[in-house]
Amino acid sequence: MLKFLATVLLAASLQAQTVVISPTNPQVQLGVTKQFTATVTGLMDSTVTWYAGGTAGGNATAGTIDTTGLYKGPTTMPGQNPVQITALGSDGKTIGGTYVLLLNAGPTITSVSPNPLPAGSYSITVKGSGFIAGARIFNAGVQLVTNVADANTLTASGYQGPAASTTIWAINPGSVASNVLTVPVSGSSGGTSGGGGGSSQPISVVPSTAAVVLGTTQQFTAGGATSWGVTAGTITNAGLYTAPAVMPASPTVTITATGSSGQGTATVTLISNIPPVIQSLGVASLPLGVFSTTVNGSGFVAQSVASLNGSALVTSYVNANTLNVAGFAGTGGMQNITVANGSIVSQPFAVQVGVANPVLSAAAARRFLEQAAFGPTPMDAAHLQTIGIPAWLSEQFSMGVISNFNGLGSQSGMSTRFLSNATNNPDQLRQRISLALSNLLVTSINKVIWNSTEIPYQQMLMADAFTNYRQILGDVTLSPAMGQYLDMANNAKANSTAGTVANENFAREVMQLFCIGDVLLNPDGTPQKDVNGLFIPAYNQFTITEFARVFTGWTYANSPVVWPSYLNNPNAPMVPYPSMHDMGAKTLLNGYVSAANISPLQDLNNALDNMFNHPNTPPFISMQLIQHLVKSNPTPAYVKRVADVFTNNGQGVRGDMKAVITAILTDTEARANDAGGNDLSSDGHLQEPALFLPGIIRAFGGVMGAGNYFNTDMIGMGEDLYNSPSVFNFFAPSYLVPGTTLVGGEFQIDTSNNAINRANVVANLFSAYSNPVQTYGPTTVDLTAYIPLANTPTTLVNALDLTLTHGTMPQAMHDAVYNAILADNLGSLHRVQTGIFLILTSSYYNVWH
Repeated sequence: MLKFLATVLLAASLQAQTVVISPTNPQVQLGVTKQFTATVTGLMDSTVTWYAGGTAGGNATAGTIDTTGLYKGPTTMPGQNPVQITALGSDGKTIGGTYVLLLNAGPTITSVSPNPLPAGSYSITVKGSGFIAGARIFNAGVQLVTNVADANTLTASGYQGPAASTTIWAINPGSVASNVLTVPVSGSSGGTSGGGGGSSQPISVVPSTAAVVLGTTQQFTAGGATSWGVTAGTITNAGLYTAPAVMPASPTVTITATGSSGQGTATVTLISNIPPVIQSLGVASLPLGVFSTTVNGSGFVAQSVASLNGSALVTSYVNANTLNVAGFAGTGGMQNITVANGSIVSQPFAVQVGVANPVLSAAAARRFLEQAAFGPTPMDAAHLQTIGIPAWLSEQFSMGVISNFNGLGSQSGMSTRFLSNATNNPDQLRQRISLALSNLLVTSINKVIWNSTEIPYQQMLMADAFTNYRQILGDVTLSPAMGQYLDMANNAKANSTAGTVANENFAREVMQLFCIGDVLLNPDGTPQKDVNGLFIPAYNQFTITEFARVFTGWTYANSPVVWPSYLNNPNAPMVPYPSMHDMGAKTLLNGYVSAANISPLQDLNNALDNMFNHPNTPPFISMQLIQHLVKSNPTPAYVKRVADVFTNNGQGVRGDMKAVITAILTDTEARANDAGGNDLSSDGHLQEPALFLPGIIRAFGGVMGAGNYFNTDMIGMGEDLYNSPSVFNFFAPSYLVPGTTLVGGEFQIDTSNNAINRANVVANLFSAYSNPVQTYGPTTVDLTAYIPLANTPTTLVNALDLTLTHGTMPQAMHDAVYNAILADNLGSLHRVQTGIFLILTSSYYNVWH
């Protein structure tokens, strides 16, 4: 399937010559060394050159690496972490890579209290130094819910099973672990090793803390206890506590167990037996996906837990009338929120999740926006669910041109402006169609040079996106940028005395690339063949020569019009200069003759009409628009259905772009897998970089500034936008993916290095160390809503699935991402970043399907 071809191609391209670095993605403390080795295959010389942070031998910022692969981390944390380690083979092009995650030095712990640690539920205090916000305590490898009291004190609670002893350590976010203290359990012999200590407690009460509803019971145990006491309520000689029926003056009760060796205590927090009441939420409805809001009402306590349809939410107590809640909703519709104070549960409070009475499912809306826009934002997806596809298309067709390239300098900034337009602006369909047209009707800064020439061309494509393809063809032909790029400007008729003939460049490309293609096509886009099984050419050299004669006598619009003229007014169409136009008759396609002695404009229109009305044009243009919007391998039937609309929009109009776009996006083949799970080998297309970058930011509802830092990244991924190397664009739509029978134009630029650069873009963007608001220059993505989900990996993966893969992630991929998040012990933010990185670099995400 196309989804997995990126990975397959990368593996295939490296089989002959490879450099593999070991170990893979280790963690290294600042200032500490790590030995790497490189295994080289397929090269005569197995020596490699080592790089750290992209520099041979490394540097003070990223760390250093010597000729043997011995890496030493820097003494201070660099701005870019993890640090890339690469080994370049002796051929100068075969490269291996991995990453080093740099960690700060860990804290130090000196004591644990209580000591011994009681079996059962317990509260613990850890003393030491160097604790920072987000520090966590681990008991025998189990992470505890931890509170940082100050730089020298951590507190936590947990449950300890029977054991002779256990091990306690701590870790700061992004640090190595502290030293380990061994602590005896439930009065077992032995002290604390490794720097611990503390006084012994003769009797340990289990549990040491409990929350008990008024009038209910809680069993306590204590080895060696002969009597029990309680400050409120009653307790039997067997330790069975019964809470009072009415709340006493203090809700905190002390349980005391007394034995021959001394006393032990436990703390009970009493909870009202009157159910809490939910009166309102902080929002009228919950969005589909991640959310955070408040629950307002009465009777809330510190132990209150809110749930949505029975699934617990991350709940923070504010006061008796307010709770902060966060969570993820993967299913829309009316659902119930409840608040539980222990076993006492509120009446359910009904809330709408997602769009009420949606016209379109969440998955279908997000998938459609991958085809018709630059990916979904949460708000755009909800809006589409509300109004449906036909109404959304009508909105977009009615929307004027919003995106532009105004105010840029002379030679840079178009690529970054495009990305910010595509990410932020609402004229999504217009921008998406104009990108497809610019890939089809190519001009390039590598020849026209100046933004002042290229910008009017691209803005013309945006303005024309919803008109008629005949108008687009005419405007492109007379565009000063195209006149310069393909040499139609100042193209003079043949001069037998001087031995010159008309320039054929535009004549050739307008037929081959802009209109009919180079072989005759059936109405479904399949090539026609002769009796010998050979493709039938759509035109020959004579046809090119005849069309070249048509395209003579046009120059730039200056006042007065002179010949030749220079490009001084890139915003005005080219104008005729009749004395340089070939006035003879021309024999064009299908034997049509453009008469002699007609005006240059009439001659031009005759030629463009001749191409526009050629039977090839509907399937040829329809096929390429389908490939850019929906899938690289449409069936012939799909192509024919769209080509039929191109031929006649139902009202006798040929080339109606609105009708063609609608036919492409609403076709049964385009919508066939909206619910997911029925992927075909021919589905989808690899995201070109111009889709990949905006799609990531939009998925999280982020913002990309006009002066963003992605121009170099676009070059590194193989698409230096508006600077195509030739009129054939960066990739050919008919490019055959090696080792398959499928075409996939975007795979032509998905080289090994470019694929690595894609992963680096993701790593750079989601690299903030402690702030959930990820920033990359003026680009921001806020992950705050995902942080509370990090301790429930299944919920986090489900949330990222809806955000990035419209809720249709394959189960095997879901499990792999879940396991990676579960194993990540570097804090909640890092867990979220791990899930995002794995999904965004997967083949499943990179192919929009």
